[in-house]
This record gives sequence, structure tokens and C-alpha cells, in this order.
Amino acid sequence: MAIFLTVLKWIGIILLILLAIVLLLLLLLLFVPFRYRGRAQINDPECHEEFPVSVIRENSDVLFDVSWLLGIVKMVVAFPGKRLLSLRVFGKEVWYKEMGQKSDQKEEKKEEPEEEKEEDQRSLSEKIEAAGAKVEKYTGVADYVYRVLTGRCGRRAWSKVQKRLINILCHVGANSWRLTGNIGLNDPNLNGKMNMIYGMLMPFADEHLELETQWDLYRCDLEAEASGQVRIIVPVKEAVPLVFDKDCRKVFKKLLKVKAKLQ
Repeated sequence: MAIFLTVLKWIGIILLILLAIVLLLLLLLLFVPFRYRGRAQINDPECHEEFPVSVIRENSDVLFDVSWLLGIVKMVVAFPGKRLLSLRVFGKEVWYKEMGQKSDQKEEKKEEPEEEKEEDQRSLSEKIEAAGAKVEKYTGVADYVYRVLTGRCGRRAWSKVQKRLINILCHVGANSWRLTGNIGLNDPNLNGKMNMIYGMLMPFADEHLELETQWDLYRCDLEAEASGQVRIIVPVKEAVPLVFDKDCRKVFKKLLKVKAKLQ
């Protein structure tokens, strides 16, 4: 009997230790901030008569990372490059995802038999009818969602969601950000409108924006960076009251019917 009680005692101690570890991890996840930092750059020092799509694609560089627990855990997203996504723990890479390489070899087109061509022509009308049915179905779904959200209950629910959504966006917004460089739209009229918007933003973003304009040619030579932090407890605190709100739950149940309408 004493041995049995001793075993139960140790099982209870182990369960309490595991429970304490789970609670500790949960508290860390909720209250320790996730810090994010992003940087994007387009290196285009020369001007162009046409919009420099290839230059933007080939000379762009994006780096974004999210760290937790003083950088012990870090997720890094980089583009371009082979590794688009990687997870690092204590500075060591434990997982990554590579970008698939597209094959340059073009498959030779095989001539289709006449019977298959006739079948394709017959099926074309069926495809058009199916597409029309899908458009009609999605239109009906969009009308149903609009009526739910603009109804009396939907308006009350949206007013509650809107306030809390603004609080979440204010919390996750960047603490510091900066955009510098030179941009040109090959049209003095468009560039003038862009500068007008830039001037309107100056009182609010004077320390963050430093842009110059190329008036008569295309140019996109920009560098942007931003950083901030997110505590999971904030969106959780804002979302939990909505879960128990009567109007929000009623609207959510109505919107769940959309899934059945799409099938």
C-alpha cells in the first residue's frame, strides 16, 4: 500500500511540474512580445523611358524577421534567393523552405486527334454554362453577406468589431518606420499629385519620409524599413469579448451558412 501511495505521489508531482511548464509557456507566449523588423530595397539609380519592370524584379531585396524571447527563436523571410523562409533557434537554422526552380525546358506540343478537338468544342459550351452558374452562385452569396452585415444585428456587431479592430491595428503597427529614395512616374501631372499627397503627409510623417521626384522619366529607387512589437495578450483581450457577444455570435452563425451555399 505504501508503494502504491508513493507511486501516486510521484505521478502527481510530475503532472504538477508539467502543468507548471505549460502555464509558464502560455504566459510567455501571451506577454513576451514578438518583435518584427522589415527592410525592402529597390536599387534603380538610373532613369528609364519605360516602366522598369525587369529592373524592379531583378534589383529588389526584401528581408523580414520575427524574433521572440530576446532572439532565441527567430523566423526569417528573405527574397530574392533560394531560401524564402527559415526558422532559427539560438542562432542555428533548424528549418527552411526553398523556392522551387522553374524548368526552362518547354514541353513539345502534341497534335490532338480530331475526335478530341470535337470533344473540346462540345465541352466549351458546357464550361461557359458552368462559369455562368458559378457567377450567379457567388453573386447570390455576396448579396446574402451584404444583407447580413447591413442588417440591424450586423450593424451593431460591426460597430463593436470596428472599435476592437482599431485597437489591435494600433498595437501591431510599426513603432518606427522610414521611407527614402527617388521616384518618378514619367508624367509631371502624376508626379505633382504625388508631391501634393507627400506635402499633406509631411506634418505627420516628416521624420519618416524623405522622397525626391524624377519628373519626366520613370524611376523607382527606394529603401523602406520598419520595426515594431506585438504582444499576443492584446488581440486576445480584444477578441474574447466578441466571442461571447450576442450580436457577434448571431452574425457569425449566419455567415457560416455561406459555406453551405458555396457547396
